[in-house]
Amino acid sequence: MKKFFITTLLNTFFLAVMTAGNAPTLSIYSPVTEPLHEVRAVWLTTIGGIDWPHSYAQPYQPRSVEVQQHELCQILDRLVKANINTVIIQTRIRATTIFPSDMEPWDGCLSGKPGQSPGYDALAFAIDECHKRGLKVHAWVVTIPCGKWNGAGCKNLRKTHPELLKRIGEDGFLNPENPGTADYLARFCGDLASRYDIDGIHLDYIRYPDSWGKIGNRERGCDNITRIVRAIASEVRDIKPWVQMSCSPVGKYADTKRQWSHGWNARDAVCQDVHLWLKEGLMDAIYPMMYFKNENFYPFAIDWQERSEGRIVAPGLGIYFMHPREKNWLLTDITRQFHVLRQFGMGNCMFRSKFFTDNTKGLYNYFADGFASLPALQPAMTWLSNVKPASPSYVHFTGNVVSWGEEVQGFKGSRVQDVTYNLYGSDVMPVDVSKAENLLAANLTDRQINVGNTGAIRYFAVTATDRYGNESKPTFSYATGHDEHPVPSAPTMLPYSNGVVTLNGTDASAGKLMIVTSAYGNDICSAIVSRYAGNTTIRTGKLSAGLYKVYTIYKKGHRHLLGYFAVDVDR
Repeated sequence: MKKFFITTLLNTFFLAVMTAGNAPTLSIYSPVTEPLHEVRAVWLTTIGGIDWPHSYAQPYQPRSVEVQQHELCQILDRLVKANINTVIIQTRIRATTIFPSDMEPWDGCLSGKPGQSPGYDALAFAIDECHKRGLKVHAWVVTIPCGKWNGAGCKNLRKTHPELLKRIGEDGFLNPENPGTADYLARFCGDLASRYDIDGIHLDYIRYPDSWGKIGNRERGCDNITRIVRAIASEVRDIKPWVQMSCSPVGKYADTKRQWSHGWNARDAVCQDVHLWLKEGLMDAIYPMMYFKNENFYPFAIDWQERSEGRIVAPGLGIYFMHPREKNWLLTDITRQFHVLRQFGMGNCMFRSKFFTDNTKGLYNYFADGFASLPALQPAMTWLSNVKPASPSYVHFTGNVVSWGEEVQGFKGSRVQDVTYNLYGSDVMPVDVSKAENLLAANLTDRQINVGNTGAIRYFAVTATDRYGNESKPTFSYATGHDEHPVPSAPTMLPYSNGVVTLNGTDASAGKLMIVTSAYGNDICSAIVSRYAGNTTIRTGKLSAGLYKVYTIYKKGHRHLLGYFAVDVDR
């Protein structure tokens, strides 16, 4: 039934394309509400400095470093403003790097001189600035090409690993048929994962070169490329299992029953058996380079999704083709792709970032003000881990500042420190954290934020997200003016077991009226507390998993917060 629906939809689509000419709208789909989870990415290309700041940084010239860093921050600010959530930054260019490496020399995009340090670690700086802005940052590694034979990258490898290099014309390449290539690239990516707080490693040009010539045995060729992918994935997983492994294969996997790939595809032309990589768990996400349109785009995009094995698919869109000096595509050529990809549950990745931030043909405005006017979270990698982190211990709203406490003990798994936070807001309580329109900010690293004039928003909720993308249950705040006493900076966690909360050591005594509420603020139960084995206790009965509060009720009805207790997810 699913295949029949897709085939019918595609036939309708092709009819619309053939008859609509340059019509500005596409009528075969209904606009899909903005999703809460969606990859919105850009490739930030550093080769030749084409997306990177154009000013050079020099060692012993602090001002030049500051200028380059400031220009990068301006680029990142513009991406955040448009609700981009993932930056794929070119880190290994042509056997050259944007970070200090014992294996390969500096690229010239930073200082203007290949092999010369810019006076700072550009990758470390970029990662810090991305994370400050809630952006995920993936290290883009160009794998096989090494640049000109007499360039800095090839010269270095000719000294250190000449057996791995293959010269084709004026260019050098790592030889995919030499087993040492897999070991070398795995060691390089392992070094990246161990030294830097990256969210992903993104493999580019992980294939046979276009100029290789005839590949005698396709199956053996696929085995050679897969050996490299497997070695890199294994090395990175051993170091940091949450680092997302992804690649950018050729835009069409293979010929489909719907459409011919015109002899250029990933599996048969350049030996990228991407479907196998997904099935084996070597890849968590794919960003196929789908720089096509119409019948060369849509059937092949859907084919990638059908082969995804439940992993993330975010096709790369050739937005550079909109430039008049390229192919002068219409804005609608790209915006149609946005909507169809969303309809089929896929994200998007734009090549290149400068064509986006330059607002080519109004693309930036269309994306930021219409298609992606709300923030979005990245999909969770539940195939690696599906354990939700603990919720923040409290959320407090004072003035214009929302603040919250660290996640607490009491849920399945131990306290999770390595998390980011998501802020939701609404004019009703409880805040519905399943709705994209309630997400105000994502991937926050601090535990407070100035929300300014909140208008109709009176209530807030905060969740924690771990490195795999798993999101905790929400913790809620109350409206300003609520008669609850301010939450202390280190709230008391109360022992809870088998339906009994123990209040020993808190400001409680037998005979006082106590109230237990949910995190939503709903009263669960009340009781006159009693002494049991020298402790003050409350019997709550069976509760669902979550975080709860205990209050003392005074004569005038005012509540005093005594502490919190958590009910484990396994109870």
